[in-house]
Amino acid sequence: MRSRLLPLMGIIGVAWLLVFLGSYIIFHLIVPIDLFPGRTDYIFTFFNSLLKVTLSTVLSVMWILIMIKLRDIYIKRKLSD
Repeated sequence: MRSRLLPLMGIIGVAWLLVFLGSYIIFHLIVPIDLFPGRTDYIFTFFNSLLKVTLSTVLSVMWILIMIKLRDIYIKRKLSD
């Protein structure tokens, strides 16, 4: 029982770490991005927002792929026991 519980607790810990790290990256690094400082035209605002959405989406997809990989490793280890 203990041999299956510790890796699961590790996965939960990594998941929380990724949530906090992802939130920090989004709100402290991606949100302040301003490619066109001083420009208030709609097209510049649109492209700036599009970049932010794209970077945040890439980060979210990477998070999901990491969690799937961790799940697969856990299941593979669980089946081999």
